[in-house]
Amino acid sequence: MQTGQQTHENVSTIFNSVFNVQLATSPEVINEVYELRYQVYCIDKPFEDPNCFADKREHDSYDPQSAHALIRHRMTGDSVAAVRLVMAGDNPEQASFPMEGPCLHRMDQAAQQALADAPRQQIAEISRMAVSREFRRRLTEEKSVSGISEPAYYSDSENGKRAMPYISLGLFSAILQMSVKHGITHWMAVMEPAQLRLLKRFGVEFDHVGPVMEYHGRRRPAFTEAASLIEGMRNRRPDVWSLVTEGGRYIPEKANTGSMVYPRQVA
Repeated sequence: MQTGQQTHENVSTIFNSVFNVQLATSPEVINEVYELRYQVYCIDKPFEDPNCFADKREHDSYDPQSAHALIRHRMTGDSVAAVRLVMAGDNPEQASFPMEGPCLHRMDQAAQQALADAPRQQIAEISRMAVSREFRRRLTEEKSVSGISEPAYYSDSENGKRAMPYISLGLFSAILQMSVKHGITHWMAVMEPAQLRLLKRFGVEFDHVGPVMEYHGRRRPAFTEAASLIEGMRNRRPDVWSLVTEGGRYIPEKANTGSMVYPRQVA
């Protein structure tokens, strides 16, 4: 195999040789998530005021109703990326999601109707996707979009080969695992336009993508049925599907929202 090139068939093998996905199911690991978020959101890209977090752990009122996960570097054990899945909690009809008020009313009517028709207890917001700047620097990727890596080549001293770790796909694998565990059928998110374009390159396409708006920077809101996204990924990029679903081990349930079909508006 030539240096700097990898075949699609190797994506899972390469990712799993360098990283592993860990769901944060203990207070110790959840604290690691908060510490990484503090570094990314309070220090590296100060969206949040570090003075509000004396314990150097970034957290908010949505965390108690969220599931959390980390991506670890196998060789060092370092946590290099994190993501959370904000869910509706014990009172779905009364719960709100972080992006719901500021963003969703600016999406088209089809997207708003799709959201209204989805069982609220089965909706989750993909949130706080964060990648360690120090690790991006090691990949010479410091200026790349937060949470998403351009194809990068990482010299793995364990086996001496060049690897192409798609950290963003590892985060999606974590999102899928958490979704299956908690019975989530629909995802919402607000992402940088470049982030959505990179995900689309990997076959990850949301059904509804709204206009660019100002929301912690220039962002686009998105909403989709998880099963639809995963099935589309299988058709477009079966190699990525294999990585994200662990070879079909994690498949989201199909939502039961009647027979309505809404036009897709992908990025």
